[in-house]
Amino acid sequence: MRQRLEVLRRLVGLYGVVEEMHSAELQRMTAAVRETEHAIVVEQDLAKSARIDGRGALAMGDRVGWMISEVQQKTAGRRLQRLELARQERKQSNDTAKQQYMATRLKREQVKGVLDEIAGRIEIEDGWRIQSDSDDRFLARCRWTDAKEKMRVDREMKAS
Repeated sequence: MRQRLEVLRRLVGLYGVVEEMHSAELQRMTAAVRETEHAIVVEQDLAKSARIDGRGALAMGDRVGWMISEVQQKTAGRRLQRLELARQERKQSNDTAKQQYMATRLKREQVKGVLDEIAGRIEIEDGWRIQSDSDDRFLARCRWTDAKEKMRVDREMKAS
């Protein structure tokens, strides 16, 4: 039983390491999603700025400025599409990493539960064994005391 307990301890440790690895991967994926979302916001701001510049150029009759603004808006739109695809892919990877982390965490908790149960049983059995040994010593001492007393009484009876 103690060998099984030691194997389970090692297994819990191994699952703990794997859980930490999956946690780090989840954090990395979450950071990648946030980074992409931040890039999308920046790109949206650039597109908005290009629209505002285009309106200003159009109001001033600056055809070249307006055309540059249109190109910037189209470029920002294409970058936004690519960033959105990247965000969706990273989000999916993040979800996968989250599922792996949760599965590993659950598995570690299950093995730890079994470990705790076996450790509890061993502790109870050790308590029973200690109590049994104590009871045996007590009974042996009582028998020895009784035998010694009986020998003393027998000697006194023979002497009288």
